[in-house]
Amino acid sequence: MPSFEILCTTMHQTDFSKIGEMNIHSDIVLANQADTTNYTQLEFEGHTAKMITTATRGVGINRNLSLTYASADICLFADDDVVYHNDLEKTVVSEFNKHPDADIIVFHLETDSIERQQKKYTKTKKHLRFARMPWGTFRIAFRLNAVKKANIWFTPLFGGGCVFPCGEDSFWLNDAKKAGLTFYVSKETIGKVSFDTSSWFSGYNEKYFYARGAFYSAVHSKTDSLWMRYFAWRTRKMCYMPYRDKIKWMKNGRDGYNQMLSYENYIAKCCQNEETQK
Repeated sequence: MPSFEILCTTMHQTDFSKIGEMNIHSDIVLANQADTTNYTQLEFEGHTAKMITTATRGVGINRNLSLTYASADICLFADDDVVYHNDLEKTVVSEFNKHPDADIIVFHLETDSIERQQKKYTKTKKHLRFARMPWGTFRIAFRLNAVKKANIWFTPLFGGGCVFPCGEDSFWLNDAKKAGLTFYVSKETIGKVSFDTSSWFSGYNEKYFYARGAFYSAVHSKTDSLWMRYFAWRTRKMCYMPYRDKIKWMKNGRDGYNQMLSYENYIAKCCQNEETQK
């Protein structure tokens, strides 16, 4: 049987209580951002929990840290607001055994959030190369050797705690696709995720579209205008912001990306320019 390990990002943990809260019954790496730097380890139920605590900030840095300490054949990215089913390890490993050509398998998690429902697939199948990848990182399981061989890491510019507060998952998936890794989507549900609190998502507002514009500029620099128009149309039922305003804020995000300015710093700079012109 292939070995299995969960790679979980978390913050300000002082003990291993997340193991019980998340219903963990497997090996786990907890990449913990706090105000100190240390390493602790716990043996439980025949499994090993590693906690790497650093004073760094940024979800990309933290996920890269979990990847650095990963050692299992098959790994599953996790956030600390997920509660897993008892048979998690068996379910994930079984799907990889059934599909030996799969480098990455995307699983389903239930949620109570109306705004952020997760796409569920009716059968396990290979994901087409040019199809959308509407998945958060917490849904992604992968063969560690395939990811290491392809040298895929998370960007430190995108995601919670970074200059641009979202998009690190799409960035990673896009790099994996470019590297030629084989994707599958699974019909299996492995747990439940809560979106009650979020370090970055506060609704489909100006800041959100600013971040999307920065993302499209970074990943699709030659066709970013097309992606912006498509995204403005696709979110027509998700928010009440006019199409024209969505485009405006995504273009602002593109400008912000070129200057490496967060939304807050971009606004401050615009205000400063307006004062100067008076």
